[in-house]
Amino acid sequence: MNERQSRVLKKLKEIQRVDGLTTRHLEEIMASADSLERVDADLLPRRFPAVTPEAIDSWLRFERDQPLSARDLFHLESIILPDGARPAFDVLNDSFDTLPSLWQGLNDQRSLLEPIIRGIGRLDLVGHPATRIAGTAFVCGPRRLMTNRHVAEIFTQGVGTGMQLRFSPGITAFIDFKQEVGSSASVVVDITAPLLILEEWDIAVLEISALPLGAAPLPMANTPPSQLLDRLAAVVGYPSFDPGESLRQQREIFRNQFDKKRLQPGRLKGFTAAPSFGRQVQALAHDCTTLGGNSGSAVIDVDSSKVFGIHFDGQPFVANFAVPTWELAADARIRGAGVEF
Repeated sequence: MNERQSRVLKKLKEIQRVDGLTTRHLEEIMASADSLERVDADLLPRRFPAVTPEAIDSWLRFERDQPLSARDLFHLESIILPDGARPAFDVLNDSFDTLPSLWQGLNDQRSLLEPIIRGIGRLDLVGHPATRIAGTAFVCGPRRLMTNRHVAEIFTQGVGTGMQLRFSPGITAFIDFKQEVGSSASVVVDITAPLLILEEWDIAVLEISALPLGAAPLPMANTPPSQLLDRLAAVVGYPSFDPGESLRQQREIFRNQFDKKRLQPGRLKGFTAAPSFGRQVQALAHDCTTLGGNSGSAVIDVDSSKVFGIHFDGQPFVANFAVPTWELAADARIRGAGVEF
C-alpha cells in the first residue's frame, strides 16, 4: 500500500469512528431514490453527494475491511472526505439555519457563536493589480484585526513592527463584516495601518478606524485544553474559488457561490508539524473544509465558543493547519500590539 492509500484509509477510519458513517446511511439514500441517478435532493446536500452503484460497492468493501483498488479510493474520497462529511453552511443575518443533527452542537451554541460571527469579515482591496479580495480577518482587540501574514503581505510591505511596516503603494484595504449569500448588505471599515507581522507564525495584526456596531473582540483561548482530539470545531470565513482544487467538489459544496461568509464545521485533530516561512511549527490541526479565501479565518472550538486557532494552510486528505491562540497569548509582541485574550 502506498503512502497516499495509507493516508486516505486512515482518514476514512477516523471519519467512520467520529461521525458514525455506516451502510445504514447509504441504505437511507437508496431507499429515498427511484434510482441511484435520482436521489432525494433534500437529503443529499446535508448528508452525502450523489452516489453511484460503484461508489456504494467501494464503501461496502471498505466497511468489510476488504482490499481496495485505486478506483475504490477515488470513490471513497469523493463521497466521504470533501462532501458529506465536511460541508459548508451559509451565514445568514449573522447567524445560520438549523443544521443537521450531525452538527447539533453548533445549534446548541448558537447564542454564543453569533457574536463571534459578527466579528469576522472579508479583507477587500482597491488598487491591487491582480485581486480585489485578500482573505479573512477577525476582531482581536479595540480597533484591531488578526489575519495571516501571507494575507497581509498582499497589500503591505515589511516584517516586524512600527516603521518597518507600510501599505503597498496605490493599494487601499478595508474589511467588510457582512458579504453573505443572497444579500447585498455591507458593513465596511477602513484598515488604517499594519501594526505587527510575525516572522515565524503566519500572523499579522492590523489597525482599523473603528469597530462597527455589534462587533467585539473574539474570545481567544490563552491556554490549551486538556484534550484536543476530535473536539467539534467550526471555521468561519470567506472561501474563494480555488483553481487548484476539484471543480466538481467546489461546485457541490459551495453551490458556485464564493467569497461569501460561511460556517464550515469539522473536528480538531490535535497537533501536527507544518511549514511556516522556512520553519517547522507545531500547528493546530483540523479537518473543516476550506478554500484559499479562508486564510485568516477563526477556528472556533464549539463547546467553549472560543477561538482556538487562525487557519493558515492545509494538506489535502491529511489536515488543515491553524496557529494555536495560546502560542500567541504567550508572545509579548502580540499583546503589545493591542490583542486581547
